[in-house]
Amino acid sequence: MITINKKTSFLSILIALIMIVSVYFLFTKKTPAALKFTLVNSISELQHALSIAAKQQRPVILDVYAAWCSPCVALSQQTFPAGKVILQLNNFTRLKADVTANSTADIALMQHLNVIGFPSLLFWDPQGHPLPQARISGFINADNFSAHLQQPIFSIASPSTSQTNAK
Repeated sequence: MITINKKTSFLSILIALIMIVSVYFLFTKKTPAALKFTLVNSISELQHALSIAAKQQRPVILDVYAAWCSPCVALSQQTFPAGKVILQLNNFTRLKADVTANSTADIALMQHLNVIGFPSLLFWDPQGHPLPQARISGFINADNFSAHLQQPIFSIASPSTSQTNAK
C-alpha cells in the first residue's frame, strides 16, 4: 500500500510540474534577438554598405555615435533593445559609425554626413536615397522611435515619395 501511494504522489507531482512548465512556455513571449549593427569606418565603407542595401531594397539606418556620449549609450541601452524597435529595425540594414577616436577618417565621415552632434541617426530609403527629413539628433525613447520608424518614407512601396522628399 505504501508503494502505491509513493508512486501516485510522484506521478501527481510530475504531472503538476509538466503543467506548470507548459503554461510558462505557452504564455511567455519570445524576446526578439538583440540587434546587430555593421560597423562602418569610412566614407567608402558607408557607400559600399548603402549600395548593397539598395540592391536588396532595404531601408538603412546609420547610428553615428561616440563612446563618451551619454545619450548615445542611453540610445543603445534603452531604445534599441525595446522589443517593438527590434522588430521594426529587423527590416532595415543597420549601420554604426563609432567616431570616438576623432580620427581623420571619423572627421571626414562626419563632415560628409553633416553630423555635428551625437547621437545622430541618419536614414536612407529602400532605393538608396538619403532621407534628411527623417534624421534624428539626440536621444529618442523607444515609443517615439517606434512611431518614427512607421513613417511611409521607409516603405519599399513609396519610391516616388522618398525621391521627391530627398531632393
